[in-house]
This record gives sequence, structure tokens and C-alpha cells, in this order.
Amino acid sequence: MTTSIEPSVTAAVQTAIAAYAQALDGDRPDDIAALFTPDGVAEIVGMAKFEGREAIRQGFAGFAPQRPQLHLVANTVVTSATEDEVTATSNLAFFGRGDAGWSVELVGRYDDVLRRHEGEWRFQQRTTTFLP
Repeated sequence: MTTSIEPSVTAAVQTAIAAYAQALDGDRPDDIAALFTPDGVAEIVGMAKFEGREAIRQGFAGFAPQRPQLHLVANTVVTSATEDEVTATSNLAFFGRGDAGWSVELVGRYDDVLRRHEGEWRFQQRTTTFLP
């Protein structure tokens, strides 16, 4: 049953999404993995799928930035919520810094399912889809 979405839940979801972007850009795979439930799934459509915190940690360790990068996440909408599960969709722009400065390298979207785990909202499923 869907309930009205409490502002505190929306804020917690947005905090988890921002923490993920910061951890990606800061090359902190342990922090990325900690944002997921123990059985969480991170999927980058067409590239990789990691199931469980350890696989997520190892998988993202393999994506270590080779140069400065920045993930900007915007237009997050919490699409449904129950007491223990939330779905959300966000837009994504990925910037890389090269010799000529910053440039947009990829755009896409995140489709998320977050669950309450030990009192915190954690990703159960995060699907990243890059747009052509």
C-alpha cells in the first residue's frame, strides 16, 4: 500500500543519492558499498551488475577515476513509498576534466529502490542507464 511521502523520507533518499555521487567522485568504494543493503544490487545497464556489498565494493574499485570527475544528479522524484521501501528516479550528468577543462561525457538516469535497513535508507537496487 502506498502512503503519502513524508518530507523526512524524501530528504533521506536525496541524502543517499548525493552520498553515492560524492563517494563515486572521491574513489571510495567502501562508502559506495555501505550505501546498499547487504543483498543490494548495483547495475550499470550494458556494462556490469554487482550483487551484494562485497561485489559492489570490488566492482566500483575497478572504476577508479583516472582524472577528476563529477557526477551531478538532479530532478530526483520519489515515485512511491511504503513504510520500508521507496522508489525514486533521478537524472544524471557525468563530467570529466581534461586538458580543455570540464565537459559532459555521459548523461543518463538512476532508477532506485531503497529499503529501510537498520534504521537507515539503503539502496536495494540501483540501475544506471546511460542515454544515447
